Parts: sequence; C-alpha cells; structure tokens
Amino acid sequence: MFKWFAPLLLFAAKPEVMVRLLVAGLAAAVLFFGVWLISSIAVTFDTLKNPAIAAIYGVVLLIFFSVVTAVGWLRLRRLTASSKAALPQPAPEAAPLSKEIVGRRAKELAGKWHAESRTARKPATRVNVAPAPAPVPPPSAAARATLLVTGPAYAGKSALIEKLLEDGASTAADAVVRLKEGMATDGDERHLDVLVGSVKQSDGVLFVVDQDLRAPEVAAIKRFLTTGKPLYLVLNKADQFGGGDRDAILNSIRAKLPARFPAAHVVCAAAAPMPVEREIEDARGAVRVEVRRPSGDVSALTNVLAHALAPGAVPALRFERAP
Repeated sequence: MFKWFAPLLLFAAKPEVMVRLLVAGLAAAVLFFGVWLISSIAVTFDTLKNPAIAAIYGVVLLIFFSVVTAVGWLRLRRLTASSKAALPQPAPEAAPLSKEIVGRRAKELAGKWHAESRTARKPATRVNVAPAPAPVPPPSAAARATLLVTGPAYAGKSALIEKLLEDGASTAADAVVRLKEGMATDGDERHLDVLVGSVKQSDGVLFVVDQDLRAPEVAAIKRFLTTGKPLYLVLNKADQFGGGDRDAILNSIRAKLPARFPAAHVVCAAAAPMPVEREIEDARGAVRVEVRRPSGDVSALTNVLAHALAPGAVPALRFERAP
C-alpha cells in the first residue's frame, strides 16, 4: 500500500515540481469546468440548432481554451526561469600571473629596499623649549563670616543657598562668606536649643521665611538675638506676591521684631521664581503659549551683606558652602 506514496515523497523533496503539478491541475480543472458549464448552457437553451450561434459558441470555446493554455504556460515558464536565476553563478577565476612578471616585480622591490637601507639617516635636531611659566594663582580672599541659614521648613533655604553660590562664583572677590544650612526652626525647645548652639558657633544668621512671621518664628528670632550675633531676615519667594502685598508683609514683619532690630536687615529675595506663561503671536497671527522661568534675584540680600561686612565700601562677595 505504501509503495503508491513513493512518487509523492520524491515530489515533496522538490517544491518547484509540486508547484508545476498544482498549476497544471488547476488549469485542467478550469478547462473541464468551463467546457461543462458552456455546454450545459448551450444544451439547456437548445441554441446550437442555429448555425450562427453554433459558430459563435465554437469561437468562444477556442478563445477560452487559448487564454487558459497561455496563462498556464506563462506561469510554468516563470517558475522555471526563477529557479534557474536563483542558482549562484560561479565567479570566473583570475588568470595567474606569469613567472616573468613575478620575477621582475620581485627584483624591483629588492632594489628599492637595498637603496633605502644604504641611505644615511639625518640625526634629528633637538629643540630646547623653555617651560611655560606657572600660572600665578589669584590672591585668596579671607573669610569674613560664616552664616547659619535657618528658618521654617519649605521656605526655600536650599534654593537661596544655591542662588548665592551661583551669583557669587567670582575669583576676584574681596571677601568670602561661608553658608551653612541648619535645621528648620519647627520643633520643641530642645530642638531650638541645638539651633541656638549652632548660632553661637557662627558669625550670623540668615533667617528665611516665605510669609508673615508666626509666633514660633518670632520666639526663635528672639532666642537667636540673645546670642549677640547679627540676624538677616529674608522674605523668600517674593515673586509670588504683588507689590502692595509684599510691602504689607514686610511692614508686618518689622513690626513683630524687637524695636532695636535694624529695618535694613529685612529684605526680599526670589531664589527660584515660579514659571511664567506668556502668549506669543507670530507673523501669521497664530498664538502660542511658552512657559519661561525668570532668573532669580538676591541682589538686595547681597548688598546688605556687603555693607555689613565692610562698612564704607561695597566689596565683591564670594559665597561658599561651609563644611
């Protein structure tokens, strides 16, 4: 029984043969079905009795058979051509060079190498280059003060320190101010005692707030002032207030401080202003919205510190982060 499947196994090993057989079978089936269909229609309507209709019927059958045969032949021819084109063509081998050409080229190379080896090499000239003078480091400015930066939580103490370090990054400074970020003033009495100890070890305090003073903050400021160290109060995030509101907050802060507290030590700053949306209209009339972050402004604070460190002059300050 299995011997009848041997030819099928041979055809399965060659896919192009199986494709040809399938195409031939489909063409034969189309021919048979077409003849049967047209004959059935002709016999059913009994139209072959008319000679003209019989002639037309014969022409239609001839055209149908010709088209099917041509399509099947072109399909088989295309498969045969693609299989032949897929076979790799061996590259033509280059003809070997003759012994005379090889020998002549070898003699030329040997003569060239011999001539180069006999040529005396010139000694390399030695050039004495004077060493470049070492750069003279700029005179380092003496540290004038170490300020402790404290205040309530989320008032922008870290942003203020980063802005001062960025603006004061100058090598030609007349004085150096070291900034040390301390703990927030939010806490109990023990926490406040630790902060007072840190204030005693520094040269002053930068007290940073972002709103009007509250009772715990007023109490902390009074404790810091008992150490005798100067205190500078900074109203940060001033860009979030209008002109009138900002002046009202400053007046309220000054009223809550002790009577002998210098009013000039209360300043405004905007270390990290909030982004601002701006509408920009192009030449076509289209409006687009751009979000821009204004640059920070701590000039009022730096001016106050400069006058406090060197009365009668306005030195250039350089801020550093205290260890």
